[in-house]
Amino acid sequence: MIRALYTATSGMLVESRRLDLAARNLYYGQVPGYKGVGELRAALPATGGGGLPLDVQTDYAGEFVNPAPGPVRPTNRPLDLALSGEGLFVLQGPNGLVYTRDGRFYRGPDGTVRNGSDYPLLGENGPVVIPPDADIEVDEKGRVWAGGKQVDRLRLEAFPAYRGLLRLGGNLFVSTGATKAVASEAQVMQGALEESNVQKVEQMTRVIESVRAFEAYQKVVQTVMEDVTGEAVRRIGRVA
Repeated sequence: MIRALYTATSGMLVESRRLDLAARNLYYGQVPGYKGVGELRAALPATGGGGLPLDVQTDYAGEFVNPAPGPVRPTNRPLDLALSGEGLFVLQGPNGLVYTRDGRFYRGPDGTVRNGSDYPLLGENGPVVIPPDADIEVDEKGRVWAGGKQVDRLRLEAFPAYRGLLRLGGNLFVSTGATKAVASEAQVMQGALEESNVQKVEQMTRVIESVRAFEAYQKVVQTVMEDVTGEAVRRIGRVA
């Protein structure tokens, strides 16, 4: 009975986290550049008193980022940018570099190109600055033109399979230092946005599966506890 209890409770923990991830994917599924997240599982032997193996537990081993590209939607807005290929836009955050696939940018009053969090978009020469009233063009190599003159080139970097990145909220990442960034050869598409790569039907299916699995594990725990309680009552009755 105790073995079943160990297995069921560990399964409930995994399914609750799986449900949380699916809900998070559905929540951010409308955000451009968002990359879906999945759970990693591991089968570990459960141990009881004295270190003796009792059963195999399902353990939550972490998360992974799905690097698959999302569909590209044209917007015809000059500062909407999408990437084709492996790579990330580089932003200047308050505590260091921030990375994203979200290509929604705006020109601030001082001409600095920023994202929705007000982080400057970085080029090879620092923050990208566009003179006021200048027409903006960004070619596929990331070169930024203003009024027919090149002012900078976008700084694009890549982390293979998103290793070494820590997610900040929905579609922003920071480096953990575990993996070194490499220069990206991704092509830039102006006037377009990369949508999230989340498959809504798949995530809704995961929600249903997690809820049903959780309920099944919960039923096991309930049954075990009822058996334990019943056995305790019977033993008390014999002693009395």
